[in-house]
Amino acid sequence: MKILRVIISITLPFFLLILFASILTTKPYLMISKDLYESHEDVYFDHEYAVDRIMGYLNYRYDNLEFGVDEDDNSVIMRDTEINHMVDVKNLYTVFRVTAILSLIIGVSLSLFMYKKDIKEFYKTFKNIYLAPLFFTLFLGTFFIIDFGKTFDAFHMIFFTNDDWLLYGTDVLIILLPLNFWLVSASIILLLFALSLGLVYYLNEKLIRKKLS
Repeated sequence: MKILRVIISITLPFFLLILFASILTTKPYLMISKDLYESHEDVYFDHEYAVDRIMGYLNYRYDNLEFGVDEDDNSVIMRDTEINHMVDVKNLYTVFRVTAILSLIIGVSLSLFMYKKDIKEFYKTFKNIYLAPLFFTLFLGTFFIIDFGKTFDAFHMIFFTNDDWLLYGTDVLIILLPLNFWLVSASIILLLFALSLGLVYYLNEKLIRKKLS
C-alpha cells in the first residue's frame, strides 16, 4: 500500500496544480487583467482580439498566430521569435494537460481501490496528501518573494531548450503579459492549489474519519 500512497500523493496534487494553471489559458481571465498593468498603455492593437487569437491558439481553436492589429487587418503583428516561442508553449502545455488527465485517472482509480481494500490506509493517505505540496508551495512562494524575475527566468531555462522566450519590451506578448501579470497569476495558482488541498484534508477528516470510529 505504501507505493500506492506515494503515487496518489503525486498524481492528484499534480492534476490540481495543472487544473488551476489552466486558468491562465482562458480568455476571461486575461480580459479581467485588461488595463491593470502599465504595459497595457502601450497596446496599439485590439486587446480583446489579440487575447482571443493567442488563447484560441493555445486551446486548439486556431492553427497559427498570424493575426493583425484587428480582425480586418491582414498583417502579422507578432515577430517570428514570439510565434516560435508560443509553439513551444503550446507543446509544453499539451504535455502538461495530457499528463494531468492521466494523473487524474491513475490517482482516482488507485484511491477507489484503496478505499475498498483498506479504508484506514485511504484515510492516512489523504490526511498527509498536503505535506509535499505544502513544502512545494512554500518553496516556490519564497523564491517569488525574494526575486520573481529570476524564478521566472529559471522556469524558462528548465522547460525550454532555446532562447525564443527572451523577448523585447515592445513585443505583443510582453505588452499583454508583463512580468507582474505572471507574478499575480502564479500567486493565485498557488493560493488555489493550497486551498484545494486544504479542502481535501477537511473532507477526509469530516467524512472518512467518521467511518473509522
